[in-house]
Amino acid sequence: MSRKAGVISILMIGLAGCSGVPDIERAEREAAAGNIEAARAQLEELARFGIADAQVELGDLYAEKDSDVALKKALHWYGEASEQGSDRAWVRLGKLLAREGGSPAQRARGEQYLKKAFAEGDDSALMPLVELYLEYPKEFPGAQPRKWIERARAAGDPAGDLALARYYLMAGQADARGGEIASLCEPIVEAQPECLMILGQVYLRQNRTDAFEALVDRARSAWEAGRITDRDLYLFARWMSDDESPAKQVTLTNELYQMLIPGYVPAMTGRARLIMDNTYLADSEEVIKLLEASRAEGDLKASLVLARIYERGRIVPLDPEKAVKYAEEAREKYASADYLLGRIYKRGYLGESDPYKARDYLLRAARRGFPKADYLLAEMFLEGKGIKVDKTYAGAFALLALEGGVQRGKDLLLEMVPNMPKVLENEAEAIANRELSARRQLMKRETADARTNTTQGG
Repeated sequence: MSRKAGVISILMIGLAGCSGVPDIERAEREAAAGNIEAARAQLEELARFGIADAQVELGDLYAEKDSDVALKKALHWYGEASEQGSDRAWVRLGKLLAREGGSPAQRARGEQYLKKAFAEGDDSALMPLVELYLEYPKEFPGAQPRKWIERARAAGDPAGDLALARYYLMAGQADARGGEIASLCEPIVEAQPECLMILGQVYLRQNRTDAFEALVDRARSAWEAGRITDRDLYLFARWMSDDESPAKQVTLTNELYQMLIPGYVPAMTGRARLIMDNTYLADSEEVIKLLEASRAEGDLKASLVLARIYERGRIVPLDPEKAVKYAEEAREKYASADYLLGRIYKRGYLGESDPYKARDYLLRAARRGFPKADYLLAEMFLEGKGIKVDKTYAGAFALLALEGGVQRGKDLLLEMVPNMPKVLENEAEAIANRELSARRQLMKRETADARTNTTQGG
């Protein structure tokens, strides 16, 4: 910690308890009581004075919020504290970027922070590092996660057993090592609830129906006794009916969601989506009821799902105005909401098409990492409906769409390139490269270097 910050800390500690003076302990009490805004106000003042502990705790408050803006602010305050030499800030920066980083560059920076924290003696950095290597093996080809896993196990960290079980699964060894995976996970299910999904996968692959049913009962009992959280049970329930499950268990997912409702908001949105995919569970009125209740609790995923429902007219009559309303709510968090708005204005669902509005929304979505928007932009510039035909831009956005994994971009390019002069083809490639570079720089500024972009006043 700098000398200036140290002097300020001493002064503030001396003033602690005086009426009207910000106080870390008071902020902690406010947060524990659920008064998050009051806690944040206390910590903001202390953090702006340069007190590292307050900066870390303020970062913690923002890290708990699920939004892009909160992520940037968490990174900002952790960064401020880390510059003063706070070890707590280094490991938090690493964990946050490893878990929430939206690009390889951000995750690589997370790895650096975690390695630094671990090298300085913070053992809590080890498992996030292992998780990062297991989640993104292509980004860290020389990482040797097995070596780090064995280091954790040798240190007696039970999370190391979980990591080894995950490692076997990701290496395609679920059948060959099913017994070993079960022996690793069965003793630590409640301490490491991710083992619920791992054991479920092993039991279902081995057709061990009784063992799987016992696992579900164990999860129910652990949740009812408070030994696992709402989120733990929700993730297990969601896994049972998604594509990663060897045998989908829709009825069980529905039952567990109903146990969590209304106390756990994501379960309301989850159940609504489950019903949409399995209409025999309930009618469309139940879907809308669940989504509106979840939205009222601030779940922007529910707003996004409502926008999609009304834009497509899938289970309710088409209502573009409602679709726009809900998509505007969801934009704060979801790039796909910008894409949906662009599609609405492109197709003229509100009466007439508005290509300029469509272009602006789609460009925002594309720059936020939603490559389907690049494809629609390519179509717009190729078709010229309401805007000037520009095959160079059409080619550039088709290249960007293909770079983002949208295979239809290739079809568009195959249609365009044979009739495209070489000079325009080269120009399209140059535009795509400049745009891609600009997006990478934008992402880097907004997250990895978030401290320079965070707005004043919280």
